[in-house]
Amino acid sequence: MQTVLYVIEIVIGLGVIIFVHELGHFLTAKRFGVRVRRFALGMGPIIVKWVRGETEYSLRWVPIGGFVDLAGEHPDAEEADDPRGLWRRPAWQRIVVFSAGVVMNALLAVVFFILAPVAGVQVPVPVVGGVVPGMPAEKAGLEPGDRIGSINGHPLESFEDLIWMVALRDAGTSFDLRIERPGADAAPPEILDVTMASAAGPLVPMLGIMPEQSTVVARYAGRDAPMRQAGVQEGDRILAANGKEVSTWRDLDKVLSAAPAKEPVVLAIERKGEKQELRVVPGDLKTHDYGMVPPTEVKGVEPLSPAAEAGLEPGDRILAVQDKRWPTAEELANTVKASDKGAEIRLELSRKGKVVAVACRTAVLPGKDYPRIGLAMDPALGPPLQVGHVDAGGPADKAGLMPGDIIVAAGEGGKPVKDWEALAEILIDAGGKKVPLLVERGGKPLSTNLQPTVVPLERLTLVGAIPDALYGPLPRIYNPVVAGERGVRRTMLWLGRVYMNLRQILVGQVSTKAVGGPVAIVQWSVAIASHGFGAFLDFLGMLTVSIAVLNFLPMPPFDGGHVLFVLIDAVKRKPVSMKVRTAIWIAGWVAVGLLLLVVTYRDILRVVS
Repeated sequence: MQTVLYVIEIVIGLGVIIFVHELGHFLTAKRFGVRVRRFALGMGPIIVKWVRGETEYSLRWVPIGGFVDLAGEHPDAEEADDPRGLWRRPAWQRIVVFSAGVVMNALLAVVFFILAPVAGVQVPVPVVGGVVPGMPAEKAGLEPGDRIGSINGHPLESFEDLIWMVALRDAGTSFDLRIERPGADAAPPEILDVTMASAAGPLVPMLGIMPEQSTVVARYAGRDAPMRQAGVQEGDRILAANGKEVSTWRDLDKVLSAAPAKEPVVLAIERKGEKQELRVVPGDLKTHDYGMVPPTEVKGVEPLSPAAEAGLEPGDRILAVQDKRWPTAEELANTVKASDKGAEIRLELSRKGKVVAVACRTAVLPGKDYPRIGLAMDPALGPPLQVGHVDAGGPADKAGLMPGDIIVAAGEGGKPVKDWEALAEILIDAGGKKVPLLVERGGKPLSTNLQPTVVPLERLTLVGAIPDALYGPLPRIYNPVVAGERGVRRTMLWLGRVYMNLRQILVGQVSTKAVGGPVAIVQWSVAIASHGFGAFLDFLGMLTVSIAVLNFLPMPPFDGGHVLFVLIDAVKRKPVSMKVRTAIWIAGWVAVGLLLLVVTYRDILRVVS
C-alpha cells in the first residue's frame, strides 16, 4: 500500500511538472493573441474534456506528456490564414512562446527547492570521510571528521553541493574553505580557514575529499562479501560491534580491525525499524581465490588530457601499456607516474572487438605534481567475460587459463556466463569443487576445469560491502528570503550539472549506459519518496531542471527545435517548407522513440538483474 501511495505521489508530481510546462506555452500564446485550439494534460484517449471560450481542454489517460495546440504554426499549416495564427507573430514572440515551457519549469524547480527544506529533507553531511592521496585536500591537511562549514564564504548545506561547486569550475580554481575540526574530549571545535586549488580529476575537477559514510550497507559487490555471509542484508544499519556503538563506516572499520583474530563478533543491527543481534564466527566465513582478475577498462577520460587527445574512449580495454601485457589499473598508473613529463606512453586497446594502438605523452595536469594521462579506470566486469591478469601458480594458472581468454560457459551443462558476477555465483555455489569451463582462445574453443581456493577468514572485514553516505537533516528554512536564495542557487547548480552530464555523454566521456529512462525514474522516485516528502520535493526539483534542459535542446521534437526553426526562418527571411519541416519532425520523433525504447530496455534489464 505504501508503494502505491508513492506511485500516486509520482504521478501527481509529474502531472504538475507537465501542467506547468504546457501552461507556460498557453499563457504566452494567449498574451500575444495567438488562438489556442486545444490544451491537453496527458496523452492518448480522452478521459474528460470541456470547452471554454475558443479552447478545448482535456485530461487524457496516459499521465506522461501533454500538449498545447496553436493555430497556424506554419504558413502552409491548417488555418494558416487565421489572422491570429502563430506564424503571423514576430519571431521574438514565437521564440518566447516556444521557450515559455522551459522557463516555467525552471521557476517550478525553484519552488520545489524552496519547499523541500520547509517540509524537511536529509542531505549528505559536508563532513570529510577521507582524502585522496596526492590531491589538494591531503596537501592542505584535511582530516577525516572535519566538517566543511562554508566554501568561498557561502554556507555549505551538503557534501553533494561541495562536489558540484568544484566540478563546475575549471581545474586550478582556488577555493576558500572554513573547516570545523572536532576538539578532543568534548572540547569546542577548532576553526580553520584553508585555501586550496582544485585539481583535474578523471571526469571533473576535484579537491580529493571523500564523503563521510554511514553504517548502512547500501549494496554488495560480490556474493562472498564477509558482511553478507554474516547475515547483514542490504539496507541494514549497523549500530554497534562487540558492544561499541558506531555512527560512521570509519568507526565500524576501526572496531572490526581491533577485534581479536578468530574471535566471534557480535553485531547490533537495525533492520526495517527493528533491532536485532548477529553473532559472527569469522572461521565460518570464507573467501574464494580464483587466481585471476578482469582486464582493466577505461571508465572515463578527462577533457583536454593526453588520453583525450589520443582518442581513448570509455569502455576501451587495456591490453598493454609499454611492453607490459594485461596490466592492472595499479600497474598502469605506476608506469605513468614513473615516467618523465612528456614521455610517450604506448597503449594497446581492445575497442568493440578490434585492437587499437595509441600513443600519448604524459603531462602534469592542473593541481598535480606528477605526470598523468587523464584516465579513470575500473575492472572490466561486463561482457565479454575476459581474463586479465593471472597469478602464477594460482587456481586459474593451474587450470591453464591465460590473459585474454574469454570464458563462454561454466558449470555442469555449460551454463552461459556473460559477466564476472554470473561466473562468481557458479564458482561459489560449487563449494570448492572443480567447475568445468568452456573457454574461447583466439577464436578456438577450449575446455578446462577451475577449482577455486576456499580460504576461511580470520576476522570479519568490510570488503565487498558498500555503505550509503552519511545523511543529516537540513535545518528547516522558514525565512522566505533565505529560502528563495536557496531555491535559485540549487536550481542554477542543477542546471550546470545537467549540462555537464549531457556534454560528457555527447563527447563519449561517460557511457550512455549511465542514462535512465521512465522505468529508472519511477524506481528512483519510489526510493526517494520513502525518505520523506521533503526529499521527494527536492527530487522533483532535480527532475524538473533535467526536463527543462532536455526540452531546450536545439533539435526536433523538443521546444529548442521549434526555436531553432524560428531562427532559421528569420535568417532565410522565408519559412522552411512544410514538407521538409514535417520530414525533419518525424525523424526527430522516431529518433526519440527509438532512444526511449533502448533506455527503457536497459532499465528493465537492470531491474531484472
